[in-house]
Amino acid sequence: MRLELNIGPIALPLQPMLFLLSVAIALAVAQFVSRGDQKLQRALFTSVWVGLLVARLSFVIRFFPDFQDDFVKIFDIRDLGFDFIAGVLAGLCVSARFFFRLPALRKSLVIAVSSGLVVWGAANAAVDFFKTPETIPSIALMNHDGELQALTKGDGRPTVINLWASWCGPCQSEMPVLARAQIDHAGVDLVFVNQGESAGHVDSYLESHDLHIRNSLLDPAHAVAKAVGAIGFPTTLFYDANGRLLAKHLGPFSKATFNQALDRFYPSP
Repeated sequence: MRLELNIGPIALPLQPMLFLLSVAIALAVAQFVSRGDQKLQRALFTSVWVGLLVARLSFVIRFFPDFQDDFVKIFDIRDLGFDFIAGVLAGLCVSARFFFRLPALRKSLVIAVSSGLVVWGAANAAVDFFKTPETIPSIALMNHDGELQALTKGDGRPTVINLWASWCGPCQSEMPVLARAQIDHAGVDLVFVNQGESAGHVDSYLESHDLHIRNSLLDPAHAVAKAVGAIGFPTTLFYDANGRLLAKHLGPFSKATFNQALDRFYPSP
């Protein structure tokens, strides 16, 4: 699950913040136990960067067909497409190399790396522990035919709700990806809920960008955003077939990361 953190007007995904916190703790512990030895600091930095690189490469290889239309996207890490397990294993392997090469720093290295991993694990466990069960809000909104429509069809299929606005740059970048996914993944009900704009404005935007979407709803009062606690756009919510919230994602998806999310939350039988 990807949650978010609100700092003033800035909305940030929580998972990257927890990762940075864990790295900062590891570096602080290393600074303390090694009395500022730069070799230990370099060892930790190298482990982190190699881990991130391998995590990204593993993700790109796994979803390579999704990058074939635009290879530049491979280097755009703003989609947060990383393979966690591959990255951790790579980082630990690099740390192990330094462990055997720097006997004098072995104890400090183990303490620093362990501190970062413990903070990472504890922070994620705390997020999961304090997470309260949520379901699809019982809200009906106007569709583009002028009729009230519920957020869920109740057809026994999973539902993905995307909160977006035409003025939102990240929303614009992911809209073609989600519009295509609506065609490619018919087993999932993908609902687009526009935030705060008129029907005419939304229609004009979609037409000018040659976007054809179904299940397009208007939410002029931001009722859904308030109900789900969204603090930024785009926000995408994944619900299971029974309407239970599986994850809330802040920020844009690339084709690869959206397919990864679908594979994770709705695995093929």
